[in-house]
Amino acid sequence: MKLLYIVNTHHDEAAYRAYAKVHMDARVTPAARVISALFGLIIAAGGVLAIVRRGFNIFHPVTILLGVLCIFAYPLGRWRMEHNLTKRARDMTMHIDYRFGEDTFSVSYPGENSTIPYDQIQKIVETDDYFFVYTDVRMAHILKKADFTQGDPATFAAFLKEKSGVDVTRAKA
Repeated sequence: MKLLYIVNTHHDEAAYRAYAKVHMDARVTPAARVISALFGLIIAAGGVLAIVRRGFNIFHPVTILLGVLCIFAYPLGRWRMEHNLTKRARDMTMHIDYRFGEDTFSVSYPGENSTIPYDQIQKIVETDDYFFVYTDVRMAHILKKADFTQGDPATFAAFLKEKSGVDVTRAKA
């Protein structure tokens, strides 16, 4: 198999932070964030208004808390995801070797080696520093552009699109 691109990388905290942002931004649209914040404001304001008009009841602070959680749902979810991933990154020192050929790409790290056909790619996201190649809805292969040892990252997106038939999405991270 002729190797066209090789990436020798490891997942550090910066990679996981970028992944968390890209992943959460793809799952939660800006409209959903605005709607969640508006409902949160309405719920929290209703709780405050109830305390002012009817006096203290244990249900009213709970209502306010639920409203605040709705307001901060996206940042809290993203923080939780980043926290869990970066905590895992501190414990991991393994290097991951990606090799992209004509028909498949392989992923190798200590104790594991797998070959993946390009038709299993479901989504591709490119940022300034990374490619996120999703082969599962919840999991992406994180390829740092600076870690390409063979092939040019500038042509990699077009290569993946051609091989997988999946459009490359551009995102900020």
